[in-house]
Amino acid sequence: MIDPSITYFPVGNGDTSLIQLSNESTILIDCNITNDSRDENEESVYDVHEYLLSNLKKDDNNIPFVDVFILTHPDEDHCRGFSETFYTGDPSKYSETDKKNGLIRIDELWFTPRIFSPHEKDMCDTAKAIRKEAERRKKVYLDKKTEKTPGNRIRIIGDSDKSDLEGLDEIITIPGNSINFVNGNVLKDFSFFVHAPFKKDTDSKWGERNDTSVVLQARFDIDGEKNAALAFFGGDSEYEIWDEILQRSDDENTLKWDIFMAPHHCSWTFFNETPQEDNNKPCKSAIDLLNKKRDGAKIVASCNPIKDDDINPPHFAAKEEYVKIVGAENFFVTSEYPPGSKSPLPLTFIMTKNGPREKTTSRSQPNIYRSAIRKISGTPRTYG
Repeated sequence: MIDPSITYFPVGNGDTSLIQLSNESTILIDCNITNDSRDENEESVYDVHEYLLSNLKKDDNNIPFVDVFILTHPDEDHCRGFSETFYTGDPSKYSETDKKNGLIRIDELWFTPRIFSPHEKDMCDTAKAIRKEAERRKKVYLDKKTEKTPGNRIRIIGDSDKSDLEGLDEIITIPGNSINFVNGNVLKDFSFFVHAPFKKDTDSKWGERNDTSVVLQARFDIDGEKNAALAFFGGDSEYEIWDEILQRSDDENTLKWDIFMAPHHCSWTFFNETPQEDNNKPCKSAIDLLNKKRDGAKIVASCNPIKDDDINPPHFAAKEEYVKIVGAENFFVTSEYPPGSKSPLPLTFIMTKNGPREKTTSRSQPNIYRSAIRKISGTPRTYG
């Protein structure tokens, strides 16, 4: 058993986050792994691929694997580098060349129904590669004679009236439900509550891909403490989606959070559908949702350094609003972590009975935290 954690990687305006569970299962949410990050002489970027190879488990054949890869939505800054990092195709055909290239097997692939939409013709090549792999796994699942082995498993997050999902009911999780079934295992101390995407956005011909982002609340039970740590992931979901989440949620517990990843790389679109220069007041629902925070809450912006300029994302005014909620000491920018460093490092939080606790890392040390870390001092907290 290990101490569960979440690691947020410095990948510029993009997302790559790794959840490690107590049973050593790993869940990677999105990837934005650039070619220059693989260059050992490039100190300004972090080698996420090497980190994964150093920290992920390997099977009996010494093949590295991640239990689950979740694609929140098929935009390039959420799947860049996928083909160079992960193995696709029949897992039984994984070769020595694949191993030499450090390709990581994905035991279970999670994605939204949107990836099958016929009007998604402007997807980047990497997203098309993921769609091809999703189609392959879907066919494996529908073949009743084929064993659903690691490397072939899939789960669909969201709902749709399209015919693409026929026969897949058992592996579909729709918004308003929780799931604790990961790569063939039922977890007793972890689950996701699924908030989005909504069917109307998934099936809309004119809907934006950002509006079909997977939105999840990750729930960790620690040492008998239910929901000891709660973390939100929302891809590039914008104001309207979060407003609907707030309106639909009839259980306050599904909205609480200890760590909130700023949607769309700290964009103003979380606070208002109108550009900030035209309306600098955040909508009430955005502030109401942020105020579901608990004591010691933290906000993580996975983005480039935030400057006082007109760029969006990241947006300086959005940062200021987030800081009002959690304080400057609890607002983290992945590309500026640790503060003052020219070489960004992963930002890791250990999930403890008293909530998440920041743990610094170095380029030379593997990010594996075992039971001794739980001795980190902490004081009981109350709901905020």
